[in-house]
Amino acid sequence: MSNNPKFEVVVTFKDFLGKSHNIVCKNRKKLAEANQFLKLFKTESVKINKILSEYPVKMGKFPKKYHKEIKMELATAGFGSVSNFLIK
Repeated sequence: MSNNPKFEVVVTFKDFLGKSHNIVCKNRKKLAEANQFLKLFKTESVKINKILSEYPVKMGKFPKKYHKEIKMELATAGFGSVSNFLIK
């Protein structure tokens, strides 16, 4: 047996919907890849949250009169598919 401990890191990230994601990394290369992915994911989440913060929320949902505006603004920012999850 070797004296070196096994390398295993769990990277946790909470997205803009509040869902928690766990990424298990068994080596340093995978950890670097996970960090690179999460960096991209975090910048997108910040952009989405910035857009959504401009609109009022009532009882946990956006009022229907703002749905069209929100969808258009998210689509112009390149997040058209995200609007399907946020507004139903």
